[in-house]
Amino acid sequence: MRRLLVALALMGLVSDALAADYTAPVLRGSDSFLPATPAYFHWSGFYAGGQVTYGSGNADFSSATDPLIAFALRNTTLESTVGVSQWNVLGTADTGAAGFGGFVGYNTQWDDVVLGLELNYTRSSFNIVAPNNPIALNVTDSDGNFNTLSSASASMKIEDFAVVRARAGWAFNNFLPYATAGFAVGRADLAVSSTVELQNTINPIPNPAPICALAPCVITSGQTKTSAFLYGYAVGGGLEVALTRNIFARGEYEYIQWAPIWQITSHLNMTRLGVGLKF
Repeated sequence: MRRLLVALALMGLVSDALAADYTAPVLRGSDSFLPATPAYFHWSGFYAGGQVTYGSGNADFSSATDPLIAFALRNTTLESTVGVSQWNVLGTADTGAAGFGGFVGYNTQWDDVVLGLELNYTRSSFNIVAPNNPIALNVTDSDGNFNTLSSASASMKIEDFAVVRARAGWAFNNFLPYATAGFAVGRADLAVSSTVELQNTINPIPNPAPICALAPCVITSGQTKTSAFLYGYAVGGGLEVALTRNIFARGEYEYIQWAPIWQITSHLNMTRLGVGLKF
């Protein structure tokens, strides 16, 4: 019995020593999985791309004929007393047009803040034609009693434009929402004409006959210009999405307000879809 107890004690000591030195085998490829740090798109650097566009244009021609008629009726009591040049025979018109273009720019990034500068160009054709609403009135001044008809026509065709703009965005994952503000320049074909018809209704006709007593006087004037220079400001915003490490897509909206030209005020509402390459 004593021998059996001694043998069991010795076996326990040996098993404890083996357990202390034993390391469990690890099969090849069975290491614990640790996910890699996500590789997010970095927006810093130069970029360029192309775009398709669609926009709406609006122009107000209400005052476009004022200087033409005022000059045609200068030194007349009809203009000084009645103000024919102030009759608004033209109104506001809208149009829509598709187009295409491109962009190039540079971004810098601090943490999640992205700042940049971009040149954006659009080729399109916004042909805006003014509605004509002739005004006919019977007016009296010191020169006589006149049947007066005033009518006009005008058009504005914006051919292309470019915007130099600053951008500010907030990057999260592979998305970049951004806002823009900048200076816009463009080209437009302009045409404005006016017609004033006067008929003196004095009867009987005195001698000497007053102006326009024997036949209607038709006074027509106008002006045209090709590729007139436009300038204004632009504000907007959009969203860019990184598709690969160097390719991104964007969608955006931009509002462009042009400075008045020939007393015509106008603006554009632009939407764009584009694809770009970051270098």
